[in-house]
Amino acid sequence: MAEGRILHGSHEGVQVLRYQGEVRYTLCPALDALIQKQLKSEELMGFVVDLTAVDAIDSTNLGILARLTGMMQKRKLPKVTLVSNRPAINEVVEGMGLEKVFHMVFESGMEPEKMREVSGETPRDEDVPRLLIESHRALMALNERNRDQFRDVVKAFEAEAGFKPPETRSNHCL
Repeated sequence: MAEGRILHGSHEGVQVLRYQGEVRYTLCPALDALIQKQLKSEELMGFVVDLTAVDAIDSTNLGILARLTGMMQKRKLPKVTLVSNRPAINEVVEGMGLEKVFHMVFESGMEPEKMREVSGETPRDEDVPRLLIESHRALMALNERNRDQFRDVVKAFEAEAGFKPPETRSNHCL
């Protein structure tokens, strides 16, 4: 399997992400920074995520995409379009319940030559655990099956990172 990478391009306010190879959590900090930057843009019209060149994608990346759909919904922007013609990837997407929150298509006319690789600064030590926790919580929010599947994973990430679960945090103001 080829090492994973994510390419980015845009066309008339639509941001295009093309995932390639074996996509793992190590790409998430740069991806998250790009998504956060684009979500602040007044010119943002939508997102297209192309998984047609993916060999494998981990749950952290899928969780980041689930989070993206929620952020787009809050901004009252169109559903994120997910492009995938790979049966194994489609099975994972459907197994997570992501087909319910994305607009799914099987092909696109995107030209990878016009895209550049998503990269960024080395993440701070606290960024990776935060992204791992937030992305898996986003998957848990999709359905009961995901809640059961990732509950212990999130608890382990929280314990390792020293995070407190949201329900035990104090909401009191001093």
